[in-house]
Amino acid sequence: MYQQFWQFLVFLQSTGIFNVVAVLAVAMIFDFFSGMLVATWTKTISSRIGINGIIRKLASMFLLFFFIPVAFILPASTGVAMLWVFYLGYLWLEIESILENYRKLGIDTTIFKKFLAELKKRK
Repeated sequence: MYQQFWQFLVFLQSTGIFNVVAVLAVAMIFDFFSGMLVATWTKTISSRIGINGIIRKLASMFLLFFFIPVAFILPASTGVAMLWVFYLGYLWLEIESILENYRKLGIDTTIFKKFLAELKKRK
């Protein structure tokens, strides 16, 4: 069983799913720091809100990695498809959050919104 799981992890690596996790981690960092910048700029910075944000990010990463063994026990390639949908969906939410923070800072994000709208149309 353990050997099959390790083989599954190697297979997942070949699908590029871990690259999405890496991009997601970078997006989470950008989201956190842009949120801190907004809070500082609007003078609404709060340690309670900051700690809640950190805990939420950690819980999200835990949940993302929790689904790897779940994907292993699902039949055929259903698990891999589930991981892709889950990870890309979460990445989409992080990008939306980053853009929301930039809008609060007064940065024009229309070019990014047009790009995201075009991506939505193609789904």
